[in-house]
Amino acid sequence: MLSVVVTAPVGAASIGTAGLIDALRKADESWGLAAGEATPRLFDTQLVGLDEGPVPCRDGVELHPGAAAGDVATPDLVIVPGLDDDLADSFVQNRRWASWIAQWHEAGARIASSCTGAFLVADAGLLDGRPVTTHWLFADELRRRYPKVVLSMDQMIVDDGDIISSGGATAFLNLVLYLVERFGGPDRANLAGKVLLVDGRDSQLPYVAFSHERSHDDGIVHQVQQHIDMHLDQPMLVGELASRFGLGSRTLSRRFVAATGQSPQAYLQRVRIQQAKRILETTGDSVDEVRARVGYHDATAFRRAFKEVAGLTPSDYRNIYGLRGVRRM
Repeated sequence: MLSVVVTAPVGAASIGTAGLIDALRKADESWGLAAGEATPRLFDTQLVGLDEGPVPCRDGVELHPGAAAGDVATPDLVIVPGLDDDLADSFVQNRRWASWIAQWHEAGARIASSCTGAFLVADAGLLDGRPVTTHWLFADELRRRYPKVVLSMDQMIVDDGDIISSGGATAFLNLVLYLVERFGGPDRANLAGKVLLVDGRDSQLPYVAFSHERSHDDGIVHQVQQHIDMHLDQPMLVGELASRFGLGSRTLSRRFVAATGQSPQAYLQRVRIQQAKRILETTGDSVDEVRARVGYHDATAFRRAFKEVAGLTPSDYRNIYGLRGVRRM
């Protein structure tokens, strides 16, 4: 049985910590429940605080750790739940965890982070040059603070051997299933998924709400972005866009990359797919109608681009996120 420490962050949403522990225990027990007999458990899980006192959560709930960090032996696995959405303040409140994470890792513990728990693992110095994921909303901030990390924002789970990370707030459910699979095998994980009613996902892409990258001060690029947003159903070439705004193609491309981090072509594709996602979520328009509304004339090209950005085909995306009771095609 693996000894597991779950760190108790101060001021975070209780679901990210308590929910993770409950799900891990439920998943662990499911094998024996299905067999109708006692079977060896995978995890001996303990909630640990920075000290012995209760840990206040954001929503008025208090967690009561079973031990303080200084009183536990080095575990086999440390799970670091996510911090509060007010990341700046929450990080300061919980930064002392970084030294414990580094110490446990040095002594041989594996580390698994959920959501923004990755910030504490990075602060412990364990992610330089290593792949990691976190909630897509905080990916840019993680990259800014820790430029040496190799960020895989699209992935739900990244396993780099002794360091495992998972995506957004309730992705701890995916992390739980992954840990059961890694340490107990696929059959055990499949049963745990059925008991928890959770389908493990390997990508965050379907959930990503694309930002239009407007936090820059290039006035011309802002005008080009506005033009693109208002004419998504029309053919657009970079040369024509550049001429419309009095620039050469290379100049526009260079300024666009400098302002937004991506080329005009990449921006156009992502905006079109984001608009397609909204239409699929909120209307009964057929996939072909949606394709035309966002400027794709080739069905194969649309399907390929949509899957690249969203991680699903247009039809699969609608089946999961679309309105119920509307026309499906």
